[in-house]
Amino acid sequence: MRLLFLNHNYRYLGTYERAWNLARGLARRGHQVTLMTVSRQHRWKPTWSIASGVRVAEMPNLGQNYSGEGYGPLDNLLRCLHALAHHYDIIHMFDHKPNASFPGFVGRLRGARLIADWADWWGGPGGINDVPKRRVPAIGRFEEWWEVRSKLWADGVVTISTVLRQRALDAGVPPDRVVHIPNGAATDLIRCIPVHEARQRLGVPLDRKIIGFLGMGQGDMEIVMPAIRQLPDVWLMVIGPKNPRVFHQAQSFGIADRLWQTDFVPDEELSWYLACADVMCLPLTDRAANRGRLPGKLMYYMAAGRPTVASPVGDVADLIRKYKAGLLATDSDQFAEAIRLLLNDAMLREELGRNARRAAETDLNWERRVEELEAFYWRILSLN
Repeated sequence: MRLLFLNHNYRYLGTYERAWNLARGLARRGHQVTLMTVSRQHRWKPTWSIASGVRVAEMPNLGQNYSGEGYGPLDNLLRCLHALAHHYDIIHMFDHKPNASFPGFVGRLRGARLIADWADWWGGPGGINDVPKRRVPAIGRFEEWWEVRSKLWADGVVTISTVLRQRALDAGVPPDRVVHIPNGAATDLIRCIPVHEARQRLGVPLDRKIIGFLGMGQGDMEIVMPAIRQLPDVWLMVIGPKNPRVFHQAQSFGIADRLWQTDFVPDEELSWYLACADVMCLPLTDRAANRGRLPGKLMYYMAAGRPTVASPVGDVADLIRKYKAGLLATDSDQFAEAIRLLLNDAMLREELGRNARRAAETDLNWERRVEELEAFYWRILSLN
C-alpha cells in the first residue's frame, strides 16, 4: 500500500510519536509510507529525509502556533498540493487540525481512502480546547464541529481509547468503520535497566528515592506534588523540557529543593532516565480530555519495567488493573499512600515492574498495533 500520514504537531511532539511508530511498523511490513509533520527549525521551506524506511517531510512552521497547532498557511498549501500531485491508497489523518485533515480530503479526489485518527478529546466542556482565554474564539467553535464532522466524512475511524470509540459510534459512525487501536510500547527503544546501573551512569545518588514523570506536556502536577510534600525524603524527577510553571508549582508546594527537571532527553538516552526512578506517576484530573486519551507515557513506563501510580481515569485504570502494572490513586493523599507502599516494599515494586514489562513485550507492543491497523486498512479498502 501507498500510505500518507498527516500529523499536525512538530516532529517528536504529541501525536507525532503515535504516527511515527505506526509508520515505521508499516514500512517494516513492506508498505510505502510518507509521514508529514512540522519542522522545528524551518519557517519557509520543507525538508525531506528517510528514517526507518519512512519518507519524512518536515513542513514549514510559519504560523504553526497561531491559535493552536495546524494552522500554518504555507504548511497547509504545500500538503494540499502534494496530496493532489500524488496518488495514495490510504491517507491517515492524525486528528482534525487543518494541516492533518484538509490535505486528506483533497487527496481523496485522487482516489485515496481516508482514515481519521481520534487521539484526543478536543471540543466541548473539559476538552483540550476548553480554556478560559483563546486568541480566536471562532477557531475553537469551528474545531468543536470539525472534530466530529471530519470523522463522519472519513472512510474509517481509528480511536486511541474506548471512550473515543464510543463517542464515534454515538456520533453516527458505522461500527464496521471504527476500530480501537491504543498506543503501543516501544520495547525496541526503551530497555529495562536496573536502577543502580542507570544512577551510576547519570551520577545520581544510589540511596535517593525518586518518583518519575515523563512528558513534553506537564499538566495535572497539582495532584502528585502535594503527595511528594507528605514524603520528605522523596524526589520528583520530571523528564522533559524544563517548564517554569512546574518549577513554580514545586515552589508553592514546598518541594522545589527535591525537584529534578532533566530538560529534553533524546530517545537514545531515555531508557537511562526512566530507569533512575523507583516508581513512575501518572496524575490525571477527571475531565473529558483525560478520559478520551491514552497517555503515551504509560507505555514508556511499562516498557521500562517500572510500576506506576496513576489516577483511575479513562482506559488507564483498566490497563493498570488488567496487567497488574501499578496502583491507582484518586487524590493526593492516596498518591502519597501508594508511593509510600511501593517504596517500602521492594518485592511488590519489582513484581509490578516485571508485569509491566511483560505486557509491553506482548499484548501492548507496537507490532501488535501495526498488525491491527494494517488489517483495518485492508478492510476499508475492500468496502464499497
